[in-house]
Amino acid sequence: MKVNETEFFILKENKADNFLFRPVDFDRDLATLYGWMHQPHIAPFWKLNLPLPEFKQWLRKSIATEHKDIYIGTMNGEQVCYLIAYSIENDPIREFYEYQNGDLGMHLLIGPKAYLNREDGLSIIRSMITFLFDQYKDTGRIVGEPDIRNRIVIPILKKLGGEVVSEINLHNKNASLIMGERGPVMDRILSDVRVEWLKSMNTHREEPVR
Repeated sequence: MKVNETEFFILKENKADNFLFRPVDFDRDLATLYGWMHQPHIAPFWKLNLPLPEFKQWLRKSIATEHKDIYIGTMNGEQVCYLIAYSIENDPIREFYEYQNGDLGMHLLIGPKAYLNREDGLSIIRSMITFLFDQYKDTGRIVGEPDIRNRIVIPILKKLGGEVVSEINLHNKNASLIMGERGPVMDRILSDVRVEWLKSMNTHREEPVR
């Protein structure tokens, strides 16, 4: 039977954090995502603090869009993040750099403001990248384009091995184009922590993600 969620521990010294990622479900996650998008630390960046009927339309469309997958992530049992993985082949971002087959785009947000700090942010974003490289086995690079004003996410992505390629002007923001290669990024991550896999949606994974 196919598993519809991925769960693992990230262990560092005497600390073990449990992470679980699963696809967004409209009925189950509507209230959570609607609340997050109206938070003051999220609304200016995502611009999705819409009235509920419009937000419902947006969420249904996001779930149905073929060239992207959307996930909810939990840390130690609490919902903490929203993650979009999208095919750059079908996205305008490919016009801003030298696109390669298999490049995967990433959008992310940390929902509860209490987790919006360097320590928890590092733990959560590290888990997102570990999940994405496991879930998308043909992905060689992950590409992100956070708003240049984001002083939490950009330093964390750089710490995890991401490289700022350029600053780009998208239709709704000025962004830092950040790229992370599978090998160097996972080497950086696994030099500092250990990953213990419990289950994976990618049933073809036979070796630890590298």
